[in-house]
Amino acid sequence: MSQKTKHLYAFGPFLLDTSECLLAFEGKPVPLAPKAFEALVILVENAGHLIDKDDLMKRLWPDSFVEEGNVAKHVSLLRRVLSEATNGREYIETVPKRGYRFVVEVSEVADPEADSKAYTLSNAKLGLEFATRRPVTRRRVLAATAVAVLLIASGALWFAKRQPTSPHAPELKLRQLTSNSSENAVIIGTISPDGRYLAYSDLAGMHIQNIDTGENSSIPSPDGFGGDKAEWEVGFWSPDSTRFFANAHQPGQNLPTSLGTSIWAVSVLGGAPRKLRDEAMSSTVAPDGSAISYGANKGAFGDREIWLMDQNGEHARKLFGPDQESSIVQINWSPNAKRVIYQKTDNSGNMILSRDLASGSPTTVLSPSEAEGLKDYVWLPDGRLIYTSAEATAISAGDTTCNFWQLRIDASTGKRTEEPSRLTNWPGFCNSALSATADGKRLVFLKQALHLSTYVSDLNAARTRLTNTTHFTLTESFDIPEDWTADSKTIILKSNRTGHYGIYIQGLDEDTAKPLTSGKNNVWNGHVSPDGKWVLYQRDMTPPEEILRVPISGGLPEVITTTRSDGFFSCAKTPTDLCVILEPTEDRKQLVITALDPAKGRGSEITRFSLDTRTNAWDSNHAALSPDGAHVAVLRNAEGQIGIVSLRGQPPQEIRLKDWSNPQTVVWDASGTGLLVSDGIQGGTVLLGVDLRGQAHVLWRNHGFNLTNVRPSPDGRHLAILGSSVDSSMWMMENF
Repeated sequence: MSQKTKHLYAFGPFLLDTSECLLAFEGKPVPLAPKAFEALVILVENAGHLIDKDDLMKRLWPDSFVEEGNVAKHVSLLRRVLSEATNGREYIETVPKRGYRFVVEVSEVADPEADSKAYTLSNAKLGLEFATRRPVTRRRVLAATAVAVLLIASGALWFAKRQPTSPHAPELKLRQLTSNSSENAVIIGTISPDGRYLAYSDLAGMHIQNIDTGENSSIPSPDGFGGDKAEWEVGFWSPDSTRFFANAHQPGQNLPTSLGTSIWAVSVLGGAPRKLRDEAMSSTVAPDGSAISYGANKGAFGDREIWLMDQNGEHARKLFGPDQESSIVQINWSPNAKRVIYQKTDNSGNMILSRDLASGSPTTVLSPSEAEGLKDYVWLPDGRLIYTSAEATAISAGDTTCNFWQLRIDASTGKRTEEPSRLTNWPGFCNSALSATADGKRLVFLKQALHLSTYVSDLNAARTRLTNTTHFTLTESFDIPEDWTADSKTIILKSNRTGHYGIYIQGLDEDTAKPLTSGKNNVWNGHVSPDGKWVLYQRDMTPPEEILRVPISGGLPEVITTTRSDGFFSCAKTPTDLCVILEPTEDRKQLVITALDPAKGRGSEITRFSLDTRTNAWDSNHAALSPDGAHVAVLRNAEGQIGIVSLRGQPPQEIRLKDWSNPQTVVWDASGTGLLVSDGIQGGTVLLGVDLRGQAHVLWRNHGFNLTNVRPSPDGRHLAILGSSVDSSMWMMENF
C-alpha cells in the first residue's frame, strides 16, 4: 500500500486533520466553512504567537479585497465552536487593534495511513506509534499518549451512542456543496431523489448543480413580474428527478405564504420555467408522483389549507385545513403515499401531526413544547423523522445554534414508536431546509451562521441619505444598538460578549465598551432616562420581568418595577420627562400604556387601544414612543399598516406604507415627524425613511438577517444601525 504523511494537530478534545480538511471533537466531525477552517489551521500552526489581522486577511484572501469584518466573523465563529463545545474554555485570544493568538497548547501527531480518519480507533493506535518515531521528548510522548487515550475513549463513546441505530456504527460523513459569499447568501436548496442534483436559490437567482461534478447552471427568470427579477424559492423534486417545483413572488414581498406566490415547474434539461398555479405555495410531491401538495388561503399564522394537484397543475382538490386561527405547512408523505405528517401552528405554538389521507383524526407526533425550537424536518423511508431544532438556551439568547434530532414513526398508524434522541451536538450555527434522497441515505441541509454588529452612519439634513458608514463595534460578539446619550456622543449597546446579554456603554471616539450590568440573566431594552442620569433596562427571568435602573456613570442596579413577560418600556427625550410601559392585555386584543417614573416606578394608566390580533404587534420592535412623548407608533398588521396613537387625546392616525408590505420594526426619527421602518426583502432587510403620509425611501440595505434595529441620535445627525451577515451554504450528510 502506498503511503503519504498526514499531520494531525491535537488540542484539548479536538483533532485537526489539515489534509482531510477535518476538525473532530470527541470523535465527531465539526462542520466549518472553508475560510473558517483555513483560519483555524493558520492559528493552530502558529499556536502561542500573535497573528496580525492584516496578515491573516491576506493569507485567507490573497487575490481579493475584503472588509476587515470578514476576518472577525470567521474568528468569532471559531471561538464559539471551540468554546461552546468545552464549556467556555478560551482558545483564541483577541489582541485589540493587532490580531489573534491561539492560546491552547497544540501537539502534532504524524500518521502515514492515508485512508484512515482522525477519530477512529485504529488511528488512535497509529497516532501513538508514529508520533514516538519522531525525535522523542517527554512532552511529545505524553502528548501522543493523551491523544491516543482521548481517541480511544471518544471512539468507544461514539460507537456506544450509535449502536442502537447502526450495528456497524459508520462514521458521520459531511460534505459542503455550495460556497457562496455572505453578499450572495444561499436561501434554500433541495437534493433530487436520485442524489444527482442540488437545486438551490441564492440572492442572484436559482441554480441546478451536479453534485458529482460540481457543474452549475442558472435558471432564467420568468416573465410576468413587471420587468423585475422574480425571487425564487426552490421546493421539491418529482420522483423521477427530471424536474423540480419552485415558488416565485415579487421582489421585496418576502411573505412565506401563498399570497402573491406562484408555483413553477423547472426541468433539469433546460428551458424556461413553466407556471402551474397562482396564489399557491408548493410543499411536497407524493412518492409515487400522483400529487403535489400546496398551501393556499392565508390566515392568521400563514396558509391554512392544504390542496393537492397533479404535476401539470390540474385537478386541484382541497385536502384539509384548520380554522382561521391556525395554519398548516410542510407536508411529508409516508413511503406508500397513504399518510402525511405536517406542521400546524396556532396560539399554542408549533406542533407536528400525522394523518391518514382517507380518514381519521390527526395524531400528535411532536407537541408544542417538544417543537418549540423546530426549524424543519424530513420523513425517511426507514420510518425515521429527522428534524432540526434550536437549542433552548439559544432561543432565549437570540442565538443561532441548532442540532439534528430523530424519532421513528409507524407509517400505518402515524404514531411515534420511540422518544426523540439527539443526532448531533454542533455549536455556533443553525441548520434548516432539509431534504433527502429516495433511499434516505443522503440528507441535504442549509447551514447558517449569523453575525450581528453595530454600524454608525451620518444622516443628511433632509433625512434621505446615509454617508460615512463605519463599523462601530469591533468585537466578534453580537452587538446591538439600544439608545444614545443626550449629547449624541455615546451609544448604549446590548452585547453577548460574556456569553449572556448585558448592557454596555461606548463613546463614538472609543474603541471598547464599558459594561453597566453584570450577572447571568440576559438583559435587554436599554434606554437612557429623560434626565440623562440613568440607564433603564429589563432583565429576563421568571415572569414578571423586572425593570431596573443603573447610574449612567456605573454603579449598583436597582429594581424599580415589573412588567409582563411580553411587556416593554420606552422613554421620550429631554426636555420631556415621560417613560411608559406598554403591555398587551391577557387576550392580546388591547395594548395598555402606563406611565413609568425612573425613580418611583409604575404610575397610572395613560390610555389603551385595540391591537390587530392577527399580528404580534406587542413585540418591543413593533411599537415606539415619539421623542416628545406625544404619540406611540405601532405596526398594525403585515400589510404595511402603521397606527399613530395620541397620548394627549388627539384622534388616532393610520399610515399605509406605499410599495412596501412586510414591515419588521418601527422607531421615530429624531425630529418626531417621521419614522424609521425596516421591511423584509429576500435574504435580508431594508431600512426605510417614512413620512407620516406613508411615502418611503430606502436608507440602508442589509443582506443576511430579517431584522434591523436602528436608533437615531438625539441631534438627528447619526444613526446607529444593527448590521448583520450570514454564512449560508448547503451541506450533505451521510451515514447518519
